[in-house]
Amino acid sequence: MKKTMELNKETASRLWVQQFGKRQKAVDFSGREIAKAAYNDRNSAYGWNVDHILPQSRGGKTADYNLICCHILTNDEKADKFPCFKANEKAFEIQKRQNHYEIIARTAEQKEEDDGSVNFLDAAQGLKCWKQCKAHNKDVFAGYVKVRVELFDETVSNNENYRYILRVKTANEIAAECVPFFDRYGKFLSELFETDNIFAQNNNVGNYNWPFMDRSNRTCIFTIIAGNIPTKEDSQNLLDDCIILNTYNEYFIRSKLFKNIQIACGMECYENRFEMALNCRKDIVDKSVWFIDSLMIDELVKINTDAKKNLRIASPQNGFYPYNFTFTKLKENLSKRI
Repeated sequence: MKKTMELNKETASRLWVQQFGKRQKAVDFSGREIAKAAYNDRNSAYGWNVDHILPQSRGGKTADYNLICCHILTNDEKADKFPCFKANEKAFEIQKRQNHYEIIARTAEQKEEDDGSVNFLDAAQGLKCWKQCKAHNKDVFAGYVKVRVELFDETVSNNENYRYILRVKTANEIAAECVPFFDRYGKFLSELFETDNIFAQNNNVGNYNWPFMDRSNRTCIFTIIAGNIPTKEDSQNLLDDCIILNTYNEYFIRSKLFKNIQIACGMECYENRFEMALNCRKDIVDKSVWFIDSLMIDELVKINTDAKKNLRIASPQNGFYPYNFTFTKLKENLSKRI
């Protein structure tokens, strides 16, 4: 079973220290006073707990960057409202900041959207609704990510007439070397995308009967299925996770852990959930992809995310656009660890 962070007193105390330091009393984002000793105490005027900034119902993760300490009443008022809500009689909005979300106080001029309904007499709300509409006439969208992982070949230079001579290995020897790396990377994917719907294909393992190994024998293709993606925001979250993975992959390759890693992020659309369940394996898991860059996206990802503003080429190659982006700050922090 996949391990997830538990929101308990120990976790809450750690988050308190991260956000407020050694203070025993603090003020949450809405202006309510809270006390460290009053965790989860509804009978206290200073009772507090931990809330997801981006609600879990919207794909928010139980991770430090998406958790905030706040008064119990503030948490109750915020609930799973998104993007706008009211707490302590003040208006707030949840806004995206690169690869995370923050709670921002709204100005007096900004309109409230507490009930989630669209007022089409308000141009801002009407246009926002338009931007959230998927650019396709089908109802169900399944997101997927394919990751091609290639390990290094083991080489020995024991003949001066040849620069490299590859040692012939048995299938068991190759499996003993490759499987631990692939298994570890698969677990990393499961944690990042928060799903166990991951399929691995390594069809050539065991075909080691030739004097020179085919490099594809040390290659595995992982397929992650994200399931139904109802809004453009969900599409953007999927792409952001791929950019995070691409950033880590640069670190893995520079650290000589892997020889090459490539990502393809795409979407399939269906009339209904039953059609998606019926055809998902054929359309996604068994789908062949020609990997042309460290990160690629298909047409549906392009038109349903902000990628369309950043693309460097106008036409796809074999159905995918090269989109080799990374998160700058994360990349800098990882580079310091090499």
